[in-house]
Formats: sequence, structure tokens, C-alpha cells
Amino acid sequence: MTATVVLTQPASRAGALSVVLASHGIPAACWPMTEIDEAPGLDAAALARTLAGCRWALFASPAAIDVTMGALARAGQGWPAGTGVGLIGPGSRDALEGWDARLDGLERAERIEPLAPPYDADALLARTELARLDGVGVAVLRRADGREAWLHALHERGATLHAMAVYAARDALPPPEARGWLAAAAAADAPVAFSIASADAGARLAAFVRALDCAAWVLSRPVLTQHPRIAQALRAHGWTHVVRHRPGAAGLVAAIESAHDA
Repeated sequence: MTATVVLTQPASRAGALSVVLASHGIPAACWPMTEIDEAPGLDAAALARTLAGCRWALFASPAAIDVTMGALARAGQGWPAGTGVGLIGPGSRDALEGWDARLDGLERAERIEPLAPPYDADALLARTELARLDGVGVAVLRRADGREAWLHALHERGATLHAMAVYAARDALPPPEARGWLAAAAAADAPVAFSIASADAGARLAAFVRALDCAAWVLSRPVLTQHPRIAQALRAHGWTHVVRHRPGAAGLVAAIESAHDA
């Protein structure tokens, strides 16, 4: 029996992943552990003007992509010609491709992303296209409390930098039915796995689980994640069966199918 995968990503990402999993016959439950809100006062027209003046728009996460593209689409704005897109990895590529048919001009935009794992901002900055940026306009689209280190790196390379907070993230808890669902799964020793894409989400879910009678069983279920730093943090928070997989939806599917075949 294929495991039911609990998706803890923000709702837009979890929803898209659940569709991909369903196409492979893999059942999923969506328990977003982070809620994403558009940044207060985000002005889509001003955002479009800024992007049009930049050579590169770098996205810190799939959430930044969904919020930015959603704001532009609602305002009737297309993607500006000549503005390339920088992504941190396959998960962001999946999110971007979901907007290609919905935002005019986006499909034609040049794209860069890390050439090899680990997929993160540092790996994106290693691209030769971002090595020398004297006077080049670069927009970084991110959450308000995002990491500052890569902004400093871009500034030191001479970029005309536009750091734009497009979304805010709020901590969330599993849905009300989660307690009963986990108790029933534990009683039946049902095949369950968790997909966790951030250390903070894994820590909050572990704290929730530790209050349950079935805590030891839940914390021993397979936890699927893609980044070595996240995997290390998950183990520190009590998850005992952490499995790293290739990034993106395809990597998640392959990991689940490999576990099932084993």
C-alpha cells in the first residue's frame, strides 16, 4: 500500500504537489504549517515598473513566485520583456512553470538556477550571470524577514539592487482533525510519510506531535526533505527517519515510489 503523504508546505505549493502526487496514485493530506500573505500595501503596478527596469528578478522561494505572479495577474500586468528570472531550484521552477500559461510574457523570460545541489540562494549566486553586476538592475523578491546575506553579496558585486518584500509568512498548526487522523493511523500502523520543506515547519509539527499519545510512532515515520541543512535540523527536532530526495515534485514522487518499492 502506498503511503499517504502529509504535505506541510504553504497551501499553494501543497495544492500543486497534491495534484502531481494524485497523478501517480499517491494519496496526500495538505496540512500547511506556514500561511502566506501578500505583503501589506503591495502595489502591483509599481512592482511591474521596478521589474521592467531590472535585468534579473531573483526569487527567494516558491511562495515569492506565487505571490508576485498572482499580484501581477490580478492587476492585468504581464512579465516585462528583457527581465530574466533567477530561481533557487527545481521546486521554484515547478512553481514558475505553473504560471507560464497564465501571465503574458513569462514563458519567454530567460531563466537561471543553480546547476547542482544544494539548491539555495548561495548556489544561485554562484551562476556566472550574477558574477559581475556593475550597474545592473537586480530585484530580489522575498519575505520581509528574509536572509540579508545574499543582498550584501549582490551589492558588493555592483548591482543596482531592489530588495522587495512581496509576502509575509505566519506560523500555522495542523488542522483540527490531525489529532484523530494521526491516532487512527498509529493504531492501524498505516503507511504515512511527511513532506517537510523548512526546518521551522518541522520544528512546529514535532512540537505538536510530542503532545500526542502516538508521538513515538509519528516521529518514526519517514520524513521527506531535500536540503541537507533542513534534514539535519529535522533530526535535531526528534524526527528519526529523515530521507533526503531530489528537489521538486519529480524528486518527491521518486522518493515515495522508491520507499514503496523497497
